[in-house]
Amino acid sequence: MKTLSQNKTIIGAIAVFITLILLYNVFLKADPELIPDELAASTIGEDLIRTHAELQRVTLDTALFSSPNYQRLVDFNLTIPAQPTGRTNPFDIIGRD
Repeated sequence: MKTLSQNKTIIGAIAVFITLILLYNVFLKADPELIPDELAASTIGEDLIRTHAELQRVTLDTALFSSPNYQRLVDFNLTIPAQPTGRTNPFDIIGRD
């Protein structure tokens, strides 16, 4: 009870702040538009359809693979050697293998 009487101004300021936030949310905050208007609803998937149409127009010239320059390419892939695996349970306590 002693701490309550000592901190009356802080508690009062917090109560006023919370009241102001509630009043703002109730009276001043604009309501979100839940239903999109007709124009927005018609353009929702338009970019996806446009991208799909652009991908359909892409063609690959297969003559590239039979050209001498392509045939002279060298594969520099390295095989990764098998490495020993770690613990059976990596989350187990250390020392209990």
